[in-house]
Amino acid sequence: MRISTWAIGSAVSAWGAAAAAQQGVVAGELVVEPPTLISLGFEWYIEGDADRDAAVAVAYRRAGEREWRESLPLLRVQNERTYYVETLYYTAPNMFAGSVFELEEDTDYEVRFTLTDPDGVGGEAQRAVSVRTRAEPQPFSGGNTYHVYPFGYEGPKQEPAFTGLLAAYYKNALGGDWSRAAPPRVQPGDTILVHAGEYKDFDRFSYSHEIRTQYGTCCATPWDGTFYLTQDGTAERPIAIRAAGDGEAIFDGDGNNVLFNLMGADHTYFEGITFRNTNLAIEAGQKSIAGAV
Repeated sequence: MRISTWAIGSAVSAWGAAAAAQQGVVAGELVVEPPTLISLGFEWYIEGDADRDAAVAVAYRRAGEREWRESLPLLRVQNERTYYVETLYYTAPNMFAGSVFELEEDTDYEVRFTLTDPDGVGGEAQRAVSVRTRAEPQPFSGGNTYHVYPFGYEGPKQEPAFTGLLAAYYKNALGGDWSRAAPPRVQPGDTILVHAGEYKDFDRFSYSHEIRTQYGTCCATPWDGTFYLTQDGTAERPIAIRAAGDGEAIFDGDGNNVLFNLMGADHTYFEGITFRNTNLAIEAGQKSIAGAV
């Protein structure tokens, strides 16, 4: 009987120790998400905390500052499920997640995380990381500059001048199934200045030779009316498409679905351009197909 009592007591003690271990939290990997201009995102993976009473306090400061500022605590998530019919299933792992908001762009920050749990903390309970917010992309000042004017414009022009965007972007602008036959003219760091006016494909349903015969020039899109841009810039030298500053530069999709397709062109910079009369102004990616940076 003494042996049985000891065995039962040992089993209960072992179960209690295991339960206590599950109630306590063990710190795991801390993941820093890609920063935005004014916010930073984090994920801290954990083990245990079956009773979900652990917490993570967050503080931050600019690099070089002495005082810490309190931020929102990380959110506790575990086993929450996202699903849609039979196409999407996702179960949240055992973790904390959250962001620090309202920061300054292109600035170094220190962020401190403190993990607590009434049932005990295993591993490193406090972490600190240094992260820099993103800088707003800017056009490169040392590249070539091309001037674009709308169809029918007859006033003075700055050179080199082109009629329509695609005539400047590519070495020749052909419509229909010839729309991207010519290689790109623009290179990383180049700027296209779009002068005031409405840019609307005058006849996207004609073949390029028909347009050439009738109008003497062709700067057309394919039959879907989409501007397909395919030349890569770089983070330091994007390809810039900017309003020239002499009035509103308007790209009118004429009721089409996509106005600009950038799935084949990384680091394209737009500034001051008006998009209208289209379902989707810029398409930069399709899941499992293609995507741009």
